[in-house]
Amino acid sequence: MEGYLKKWTNLFSRWQDRYFILNEDVLLYCDSQGGQIKGQVHLKVAALILVPEDPLRIIINTGTTEIHLRANNINEKIDWINALKSAQDKCLSRQSEIKFEQKIQELLTDVWQTGAIFDETLSMLIPKLEKNSQIKEMADRLESIGKNLKTKITLCAQIVEEEKQKLSNLENGTVYESFIHQNSAQSVIREDLLNHQHHHPQHGQPQLLSITEIAQHIQNQPIKYNNLINNPAFQKIKFTNSIKRDRLPYKKDPNEKINVWYLCKELIGKDLGRFSVPIILNEPLSMLQRLAEQMEYSDSLEEADKIIGDSALRMCYIMGFGVSPYSANIGRTKKPFNPILGETYEIQTHNCRFISEQVSHHPPISAGYAESKTFQFWAHTDVQTKFNGLCFQVNPVGLFNVILKSSNDHYQFNRCTTKVQNILWGQQYLDHMGQMKFVNLTTGDNGVLELIEKSGKSESEMRGYVKDKNGNEKYKLKGFWNDRLIAYDSQREIIVWKRHQLPQDSDWYYNFTEFAMQLNHLTIDMIKELPCTDCRLRPDQLAFENGWIDLASSEKHRLEEKQRARRKAMAAANQVHVPMFFEEMIDPKTNLKWYKYKGNYFQQQWKQIGQELLDLF
Repeated sequence: MEGYLKKWTNLFSRWQDRYFILNEDVLLYCDSQGGQIKGQVHLKVAALILVPEDPLRIIINTGTTEIHLRANNINEKIDWINALKSAQDKCLSRQSEIKFEQKIQELLTDVWQTGAIFDETLSMLIPKLEKNSQIKEMADRLESIGKNLKTKITLCAQIVEEEKQKLSNLENGTVYESFIHQNSAQSVIREDLLNHQHHHPQHGQPQLLSITEIAQHIQNQPIKYNNLINNPAFQKIKFTNSIKRDRLPYKKDPNEKINVWYLCKELIGKDLGRFSVPIILNEPLSMLQRLAEQMEYSDSLEEADKIIGDSALRMCYIMGFGVSPYSANIGRTKKPFNPILGETYEIQTHNCRFISEQVSHHPPISAGYAESKTFQFWAHTDVQTKFNGLCFQVNPVGLFNVILKSSNDHYQFNRCTTKVQNILWGQQYLDHMGQMKFVNLTTGDNGVLELIEKSGKSESEMRGYVKDKNGNEKYKLKGFWNDRLIAYDSQREIIVWKRHQLPQDSDWYYNFTEFAMQLNHLTIDMIKELPCTDCRLRPDQLAFENGWIDLASSEKHRLEEKQRARRKAMAAANQVHVPMFFEEMIDPKTNLKWYKYKGNYFQQQWKQIGQELLDLF
């Protein structure tokens, strides 16, 4: 059965016509007949709800959200209800009478809410460690919350295992079995395709090599060799030397919802004291690579360096560079991977080279440095976060620095607040808000760029100004952080930054920009030359990029355990980790912590030594 129904979208757009197609036990919908599929509902795990006060309404509860539909008349509603119930009856005829999914969903909801309280209490406890009078009370509360959360997870896992045993004896496919086999089936198909390509390359395509074939060239690097040659993620992939790519190896449905079964499966057997974010809430890039994304618009720094005699206009281009990374966040509500202490990343673009290193574990801090013929850049990511179960808020700490070599101007600026709304339910969206303050420490020029919080009348808007050291306004600024920034005075308007176009089908690849698409690209030559600490060699991140979710999750857990064991061994030996490429400093002007690049990464002589220092993966 198929046809048009009205679907509730939001408070502003309200009811909109959507074309629905009932295909066995799956209800698909799109904007119009013949259009692209926008979403799907598996009736096997959904409940149909009727609303007596609204005789035309049909509510479908999927377990994580509710979809509200309206028919055009009573007869049409009856036809749809009968068809939906018939589809449900067929797929549920052999299912247990116990409504285990509802139990699991309720428990998971409680888990996430309790986890939010756990994080909130922990964030409150750490700053108060020196206030002895409060430590006992806070510690007791933390312990109580932890025990409660562990009890909920244990009960949830027990229910999953009990139902698994009951369902495993059924002849027909079940929800649990279809989930268990989904990833493995996709992996087999993808691996067969890759093997077929490897043995039968098409005309004009580069030859693909396995990690076994590449490993013979890195036998003089024992840590890297052992980590890669025996790893299941690397064993499943064929590598090439293609310099650039226009897509990721795995397409992820942009309308995909959080899988309740997967959350349960990933939590089974995990120690609550080591509670980590499920991998399906990640994107296949690390925080080190996210810091490198600041370099996507480094051309703005080159343009600023060319300007002679107008320091205020140079500041405008710096402000465009400063706000530019927010445009790459559109549609990207997933969390980057947390780097392991000592993990590194390097990239060389057409105009600069960049290095980043994870310099601290608690709190997690990534330090980065870039240089070119025209500029220097350094920064670190130190953030304060808050999660209340519905919204995740990030407040950056510290300053970003830029030096233009022609004028010797030294700029500092801060980042604004970022919020991800509707983390678990509803339509996720990301917003940036607050003031970014810029100062030229050389000339005294200063500027403010205010990003306005999303409302009914405004979205992605920003406004600002640039003043000289005497407080005289030289330029005003206007624009949208998802489009462009314009500097203007009484005589002219100048576009000081403009967003790049997204690649085709980017919504199927985590909404990555063309620049972001290259950040985790791993070639044969990179495997040979990169140090063993480079995050492109992380097996969990690589597996996740290829869509092997179960493998990625198990590798992520293995690396976390390996990191804990290393940290424990260092503590027992009274050792402290010292960053290899950055040194912690205190800025005498601001009294803020920053990380000075030692200048030793791109010197070739360190690499053979450095590759043998840390076994992270």
